[in-house]
Amino acid sequence: MHRKLVAIAVAFVLAGCGGPGVQPAGKAAGSGVPNGPTDVARYQGADRQQVLEAGARKEGTVSWYTAIAGDVISALTNGFQQKYPYLKLNVFRSDELQVMQHITQETQAGTASFDVTDLNGGATEILVESKLITPYYSPSLANISASLKMGRSGPLVDRASDWATIIGFGYNTTLIPKDAVPKTTVDLMNPALAGKLALAGTTTGYYWVGSVLAGMGDAAGKQWLADFAGKQKPAVQQISAKALLDLIAKGEVPASLTVYRDHVRQAQTTKAPVAWIPLEPDVSLVNYVVVGVNAPHPNAAMLFVDYLLGEGQQVLKDNFYTTGSEKLPFKTWIPYKDKTTAQYDEATKSWSDLFKADFR
Repeated sequence: MHRKLVAIAVAFVLAGCGGPGVQPAGKAAGSGVPNGPTDVARYQGADRQQVLEAGARKEGTVSWYTAIAGDVISALTNGFQQKYPYLKLNVFRSDELQVMQHITQETQAGTASFDVTDLNGGATEILVESKLITPYYSPSLANISASLKMGRSGPLVDRASDWATIIGFGYNTTLIPKDAVPKTTVDLMNPALAGKLALAGTTTGYYWVGSVLAGMGDAAGKQWLADFAGKQKPAVQQISAKALLDLIAKGEVPASLTVYRDHVRQAQTTKAPVAWIPLEPDVSLVNYVVVGVNAPHPNAAMLFVDYLLGEGQQVLKDNFYTTGSEKLPFKTWIPYKDKTTAQYDEATKSWSDLFKADFR
């Protein structure tokens, strides 16, 4: 998450509104019908499905705040509403900055906020620190990799990943010969790649710098980055990673280290001459599902969480996303993993400063 998002969200949530009161702890598993958002979110009784459906029929709707884009929104909406035809899924979709502003404005106004949201780890960490989410249980959590579930111990989590997007090496298959395709980051020093590489001069590029430091160690990574900049002279493109891939597909740029795996997968369906490979550890921008502490439709919210982390995983996969249930054959690095908002803000600035110092 960009530093601007951290600054605005922290100012609104932590300083401005102070967050809502935390709901009382839920009933123990199987102790009775749950009552209230926190109680519903934690419920683990044998009759959980029946209880949630009965409550959801009364609620009639559920709100989902998300930054995911494209046809996958309609696919997920249709899939969920086909399963629960008595529920309407209301989607608020925007970039993460706008979603966070929407949440904090609602909180400041004292109105009921979101039921479910799935944003990246930087944004969800703000929601956690601001006490705007509640721990939850879902049988679908069994599908999600252990490293992508965070929060409380036992069967409850604060958040779990439904999808991620991964940054790696994307290239035009007609411009980069097979014997020049790197297998590791160190292979990027191949003289055959000199002058043929590009970097996105956005947060995507800053994350890539962070992944190099994570993989090589701080001192060795900084030295390698300086050597790489001097010897290979990668071009910096002040455009999004998606726009950079479009240039690669057109043959205007041979290759880039800052290309998203899902974008390449989608481009390949149109026969674009592009391919993608991992260069460990690859940046993984993980998005996490969280439940609002004051969710106005808690029963429907939990049915939607079950769906996102269950059947919805196939829908996301069909739309080219890396899912929380996918077992990856390569190592990844999550830039905001185990960081507070302040630590993540500081780290992002350091990666940005290093990128701008080495690559012009």
